[in-house]
Amino acid sequence: MPNLHVLTWNSTGETPQGAADLQNVINHVTVNGWQPDVIVIQEANAAAGGVIYQMLAGLGGAYNQPPVHAMEGVPGGRGYLLLTSVAVGGQGTFATAVLDNDPVLRSWISSNLSLPGRQTAYAELQTMRMPATATLAFGGRMLPFLTWHAPRGPGQVLTGATLPGGANPDGYLFLQNSGIYQPLIAPGVNNIGLIAGDLNVTVAGLNQNTGIPALPYILPGFVGVSDNLDHILGHPNPGEANPTFSNSGHFAASGTHNILVSTVTF
Repeated sequence: MPNLHVLTWNSTGETPQGAADLQNVINHVTVNGWQPDVIVIQEANAAAGGVIYQMLAGLGGAYNQPPVHAMEGVPGGRGYLLLTSVAVGGQGTFATAVLDNDPVLRSWISSNLSLPGRQTAYAELQTMRMPATATLAFGGRMLPFLTWHAPRGPGQVLTGATLPGGANPDGYLFLQNSGIYQPLIAPGVNNIGLIAGDLNVTVAGLNQNTGIPALPYILPGFVGVSDNLDHILGHPNPGEANPTFSNSGHFAASGTHNILVSTVTF
C-alpha cells in the first residue's frame, strides 16, 4: 500500500521568516526519515518567484523542480504553490479551477436556481477564491488532488448561512455541484481523492450536519487529519476502504497557521 507524505501550510504570504520556518520543518522531518512527497502552500504570492517559491526550488534533486504556481482566481488575490517529490507524477497538471467557467456547475445553476439566484451566484463567483487542482500519480495509483484557501463569509445563495470556522457555504455548494468534484469522490479503483489546504471549517464543521438542507455536509465521505482550519483529507473509490493517516502532526510557524503533516496510506 502506498504511503504518501503530505505537508500543507497557509503561509499568510511569502516572507523571509516564513521561508526559513518552512525550510526548518522540512529539514527536521527529512532528517528523521520522513521526506514530504507533496508540499502545498496556500496564500503564496500572486505570482511565482517569491521567497518561499525560491526556497522550495532550492530543495534539490529529490524534488521535481521548480514548484508550480496557480492563482486564487480573484482580482488582487494570492496564489498556491505545489512541489512534489520525484516519486510523484503530475505536478505539471496543477492549475486554478475556475468554477464560474465550469460547465457542470453552470448547468446546475441554470437548472436549480431562479433567475435572481443565478445572477447572485455568478456575481459571487466573480469575487470568490477558487481552488487549484492536479492529477497526481504515486505508487501506481492516481490521486485527483485539490487545494483551497476556502472563501469566508455568510452565504449569498444560501442566504445568511454560516459554517463553523467561518467558511462561506456557497463555496462548498458550488464545489459539490462542479465538474472538479466528481473525480475527488470517485477516483477509480485503488485510488483516492486528496484535499489539502485551509478549508476555513473546523473539524466539527466537517463532521456534523450543517442544518442547511441544500448542503447537509461539507465534504461527505472524506476522512483525514486536521489542525484548526487546516486539513489533509482523502476519499476512496465507493466501496473501498478509507485511507489511513499516520505520522500526523503540526509545527508552529510564522503567520497564523501551523504547518500540518501526515502520511496518507491507501
